[in-house]
Amino acid sequence: MSYHCPTMNTLRIHGPVYLLLLVIVLTAFGKLTQTALWDPLDAQILCDAHVLSQDPATMFGHLGFYFSQPVLQLAFLAEYRLFGLEPAGYIWINLFIHTANSFVIYMLVNMLFPHQKKAFLASLLFALGVGSYGKVFMAVHQLETLLLALFHLLVLYFFIRNDFRRDGSIRSSLFALGLVLFLMTGLTKAASFSLIGVLIAYKAFFYKKRAGRSILSADLLVFVVVGILFYTAQSLWGFREPAVFQDPDSVHRFDWISFKNIFRYLNLMFFPMQRSPILEDSATWVVWVFHARTVIRVFLSLAIIAYSFFGFVFGSRAVRFFIAWTYITLLPFTGITDTGEWLNLSHLYLTSLGFCVILAAGTTGTSGLLSRRRWRRYVPYVVPLAFILVSITLTYKLNERHRRVAETPAVVQMRADLVSSCQPTAEVP
Repeated sequence: MSYHCPTMNTLRIHGPVYLLLLVIVLTAFGKLTQTALWDPLDAQILCDAHVLSQDPATMFGHLGFYFSQPVLQLAFLAEYRLFGLEPAGYIWINLFIHTANSFVIYMLVNMLFPHQKKAFLASLLFALGVGSYGKVFMAVHQLETLLLALFHLLVLYFFIRNDFRRDGSIRSSLFALGLVLFLMTGLTKAASFSLIGVLIAYKAFFYKKRAGRSILSADLLVFVVVGILFYTAQSLWGFREPAVFQDPDSVHRFDWISFKNIFRYLNLMFFPMQRSPILEDSATWVVWVFHARTVIRVFLSLAIIAYSFFGFVFGSRAVRFFIAWTYITLLPFTGITDTGEWLNLSHLYLTSLGFCVILAAGTTGTSGLLSRRRWRRYVPYVVPLAFILVSITLTYKLNERHRRVAETPAVVQMRADLVSSCQPTAEVP
């Protein structure tokens, strides 16, 4: 009687999907690695990594380090040891982590629906930047977003897998691994409550239906308690970014802008157009569409609200979960700007998973209804294909802008100063 290792069996079945996603990502975005260093924040990170490389023990000199971002700082330090001041290596690492995130999404969606074609389409859309439009691949400092997303997705995957295989046992290795990754998420960036909200949403839509018990199971309660304790420790000893609104009288304005930003961000996934220097070089029809953005956004917002409502009422448990995912993962970013006039597309990275899953579900579902129509069953795939083309085009438009910035005298001097400051100092005899 032979024994088959579950892990090896999983790799045998799903390993080719990872390799295919890797080839697609590197083919689509490999040219981004040829762009010179252009972002001052990236230069500051490389300078800090150089200083830490001289004496890594210095970052352990204060208690706040343990509750701030040590995983991120150690990752930058390791990258600096490998690549020095060459940005290409850092961007390659970004692309590899992004591929890993896309593969975890494939595994997660396939486990929840389950539907392999739907899972692959969702992961492919995510891999090609649909919904977030590639901005997260282009800079050294975006490693923070990519690592946070990787830990976030892995925690969710192992939590759900433990629920499926071990009925949520807190004594299983899957639960222990998920809990460790949860702590690493907090040591990358404080995002505990967003992740806990996603876990609660999963329990609300799946656990009660499967087990007939309350959603407040032991595994979820452990995560909630650990999250509260970790958040308390970070508040007392860790680094915390200052609030956008310092004036107590501006609370109502903050709430209103945060509420509007929810729909502004969701609009950007469908309609990735806001005021930008890229518009100066765009075609005339693109400028016309931009001028009509207010009307377009109103109708898009109404459509988003309608889909969210009817999706919760009539959709499957998986669709309801990913709609909830979209709103929960977006909330931490809705209150970090005091105007909302310009929003950061990189904040849509995790949120875009819900958009990709819903788009994949709609495409494969419609195609299934047309399964007897020969070539017509492929017509629904025109929609995700259009989003893919827009995503790749916008990604390279942004990259062209970064190339022009990198050639400006100020940025050329910035790179020269960085190289000069990182030269090894001669020892005094």
